[in-house]
Amino acid sequence: MLLESYFCALVVALSIPILVVLLRILQVSPFTQLPKHLKERKSIQSLNNKHVSIFLGSGGHTGEMMRLLSRMNLASFDRTWIYSSGDTASQCRAHSDEEERYGNRRGHYIQIPRARNVGQSYISSIATTLFSMAVSAIKLVRHNPDVILFNGPGTCIPIAYMLFVFKLVGLNRTKIIYIESLARVKTLSLSGRLIMPITDRCIVQWDALYNQYSRAEFYGMLM
Repeated sequence: MLLESYFCALVVALSIPILVVLLRILQVSPFTQLPKHLKERKSIQSLNNKHVSIFLGSGGHTGEMMRLLSRMNLASFDRTWIYSSGDTASQCRAHSDEEERYGNRRGHYIQIPRARNVGQSYISSIATTLFSMAVSAIKLVRHNPDVILFNGPGTCIPIAYMLFVFKLVGLNRTKIIYIESLARVKTLSLSGRLIMPITDRCIVQWDALYNQYSRAEFYGMLM
């Protein structure tokens, strides 16, 4: 009888923290609630003096992101540009855009180690990925953006989930916004499918995608 009582007490003791964690996940997970933009619309002026981070994913992803940003005025925001080490093209475009449009005022830069180099084996990339995540975590906690913009590629996934974990434990309140590539017409990319459950807003550029996903937003072609 005594053993049974101890067992019951142990089950209860273990269940309480698990329940608390599950409730916290449900509380902060965007997929459990109606997207805020559907409840109320706010003008861009209401976001003045906020901190926005922009992830540049190299190659075509960087090109699409820069075309999107060319249609936005971020002068009233603190801006942090994030790019991978060795991605000199994205680095140059970030510095150039910052200097030409904003005079390099309120602009910051974060360089993170590559999770996986071209030609690197998948086994050895485990260590480099973990190292990249650790460095990214430290730098993002320091900068603590209000909003972060992603448009792929897969290298954005670890960063997005780290930010979600930080939100889970109360270290930040960063809003994650994902803009799907213009090239994705009928289905979301793998990055899009992985990141959608934790995004605060997921924007697609084709009506066919908008009709498939209840949490998707569609405003036409943005890039």
